[in-house]
Amino acid sequence: MKIAVVGADTRLGKRIAKEAYHRKNEVTAVVRDASLLDSAKYTVIENERYEFVPDPFDLIIDARGDEVKITRNHEVSVLKPPKELDPDGRRLGVYEETAWQGEYIGEEDFALAALDLAESGEAKTVFVSSSRAPAIPEEPNGRRRYVVFPEKGIAGKVYRLILDNLVEYVVHFIEDDTLILAEQGKPFTTYPCKCLSCDDGVWFVAFMRGEECVTLILDEPQRLVTVVYANLMPKRTQLVSHRILFGAMIVPGFETPFKRHSYTDELVGEKITWHYSPYVNITHCYFMETYMRNSLRSMKPVPEDAAPEAKFDAEDRVRRWSNIFFEESAEYIRINPHLYVVCMREATRNRIDPLQGGGDMVFAINTRRMRDYGRGFHRGQGAPNFGLISVSGDWDDLPEPDIDYQEPEDPLGAYINGKWVDVEDLPPGFGRVGQIRFGRGIGDTPDPDSGDHALILETMGSLYLAQGDAKQATEYFKR
Repeated sequence: MKIAVVGADTRLGKRIAKEAYHRKNEVTAVVRDASLLDSAKYTVIENERYEFVPDPFDLIIDARGDEVKITRNHEVSVLKPPKELDPDGRRLGVYEETAWQGEYIGEEDFALAALDLAESGEAKTVFVSSSRAPAIPEEPNGRRRYVVFPEKGIAGKVYRLILDNLVEYVVHFIEDDTLILAEQGKPFTTYPCKCLSCDDGVWFVAFMRGEECVTLILDEPQRLVTVVYANLMPKRTQLVSHRILFGAMIVPGFETPFKRHSYTDELVGEKITWHYSPYVNITHCYFMETYMRNSLRSMKPVPEDAAPEAKFDAEDRVRRWSNIFFEESAEYIRINPHLYVVCMREATRNRIDPLQGGGDMVFAINTRRMRDYGRGFHRGQGAPNFGLISVSGDWDDLPEPDIDYQEPEDPLGAYINGKWVDVEDLPPGFGRVGQIRFGRGIGDTPDPDSGDHALILETMGSLYLAQGDAKQATEYFKR
C-alpha cells in the first residue's frame, strides 16, 4: 500500500514509518525537518505545516501526538495509548485492545498496533495496552538481559507428522526437555531436547539423534512442520551439512494439509542487528535469495568497571571479528507472514580459519516480536553438540560504508574512504588478497561494471571492512 506517515520526524512517527516500511509498504514521510529521519528509504515531503496532497495514498497515519489517527477512504480510526507510553519498553509483539485506558505499553508495540489497525481496514476508536517485559536476572556478564534460554510449555503435547519423504513420525513431549520419537515401523526412542516458543502455537525444537542434530518447526495453527537434519562432513574438520524436509501434521477430525511451508525471498534486502550482550551485536544482511552476510559488531565500549569475564569475552570477540562480514550460503523459508526460518552454515568462516566456524545454523526470525530463535550445531572438541538461544533485534537501516577498489601492480592495496592503504601497512595476520573480483558492496550482487567496488574472495568469500583509522584496514582477506 501507499502510506503517508505525517510526523515521521517525531519519536513515535519514526517507529511507525519504519514498521510500515518493513511490512513492504511504499512509505512517504511528511515531516518538518527531513534531517531528523532515521532512514533514506522513504519518499520525503518536507513542509513546516505538514501540508501535502492526500489523494495518491491508500492510508494516512497521523503520528504528531500521542494518539494516532488513521484515515482510509475518508474513514478515521483512532488508536489511544495507555497511561504510560514507554519509549524504552522492550518489544513483545503482543498487546490488548480495550474500550478503556490501560496502564502501560512500549512505543515499539504501540507502533505495531497502529499498523495492525491501519491494515485491518476497520474504522474504530480503541485503547491498547500490554504487559511490561518481564525482568530477567542479570548474570555477571550481562547476557541474561538480552538472551532468553529454552522455555517451558510443550510438555504433554503429541504430534503425528507425515514428511514429504512419506515417512510418518509420532513425537511425544513427556517433559519440556524430553521427547519420545517413534518412526513408522521402528521402536520408539527417548531423547533430551530443547524448545523455544517462536510464535503463537509455533515451537522451535532441537535434539541429537546419535551424531545427527534434528530441528523441528512445529506449526500448530497451520498444522505444518519443517525439519532440518544436520550432519558432520567427514572430509573437513569442522564443517557441517544439512538437508530440509517439509511435512504436515495428522490431526483427527481435520484434513491433512496439502500446502507446505515454502522457500521465499521476502527477507531479501533487509538487515537486522541482533543483540547478544551489552557489548556484542551481530548484523544479518539478507542480501540474496541464496546468501546472507553476517558481521560481529560492538555498538558500545566495555566499561572499565565491567566484570572481568565480560571484558575478556567482549574484547576478545571484537578484536578478532569486529566489522568483518562473512558471506554464507543460506536458505529462506516462510512459516507465516511474520515468521521466517533461515538455514546457514559457516563455510566461509571455516575456510578463512579451519579452527573457527563450520557450524550449521538455523534461525527462526519473528519480525513481529523482533526476536531471533537460533540453533547452532558444531562438531565440538569431544563430541558433536548444539545449543538453543533467543535474542532481541532491531531493523538496521544504517548506510553501507564507502569502499572503493583499485588494483595496482605492486604493491597491492585499496582506497578506503579516500585514503590509500597498501599491503605492507596491514596488521599482522593479514596478507595479500587471493583471487579478486568486483562487487558493489554490501547488499548487492557482484557487478564488474559497477563504480563502487568492494573486495570479494573467490565465489562468495569473506569481506573485511575498514575499522576506525584506515591504517587498521581489515578489508583484506586473512590467508
